[in-house]
Amino acid sequence: MNNQIILYNGPNSPFGRKTKVTSLIQEIHLEEKIINVYEAVFLDKHNPIRKIPTLVVNDLTIMDSDNICLYLDSISKKKTLFPKNKYWEIMSVTSIANGLMESVLERRMESIRPDNEKSKSFIEKQEVRIIRTINWLENNWNNYDESNLTMDQIAIACALDYTIFRFNDDWKKNNPKLEKWFINFKEKDFMKSTLPR
Repeated sequence: MNNQIILYNGPNSPFGRKTKVTSLIQEIHLEEKIINVYEAVFLDKHNPIRKIPTLVVNDLTIMDSDNICLYLDSISKKKTLFPKNKYWEIMSVTSIANGLMESVLERRMESIRPDNEKSKSFIEKQEVRIIRTINWLENNWNNYDESNLTMDQIAIACALDYTIFRFNDDWKKNNPKLEKWFINFKEKDFMKSTLPR
């Protein structure tokens, strides 16, 4: 029996994009449903936190973008994105990329609050964290080998693109290695077909 795989996603979630990119690379056919998570009451029976992405496979619900990517990778016949010899390094850097996504998202959510409710200091704190994280990647990450795709590459590319989409691209000025790699990586079909909108 074939699995019915449904990915509940948002139109511009970097976490959701990471899972969609993984499905494309690993050639896992799934049905992607773009939803408004604030109105998606139906999602509560699968995921009481009501967060996206959420993957539903028949009667199984998988939450959290990393878990979803691990699952999609596990059922693929393609080369793994989580090689055992670098597993913990890849997962740790992926967590840093996730943190970058979270900081950009939190900054965005705070910045669109009414003026009398938003916190300037919170926004500035997120901006410092964003810059610090990208600088760290520039100085500490060097997994630029695109002939061996791994999850950290996907997560970082999605995080950097989301930073440009929701904040700015000033990070390029002081991070030449990351910028050079990102310019090439973002031209891959799986990146161009999943652009935030």
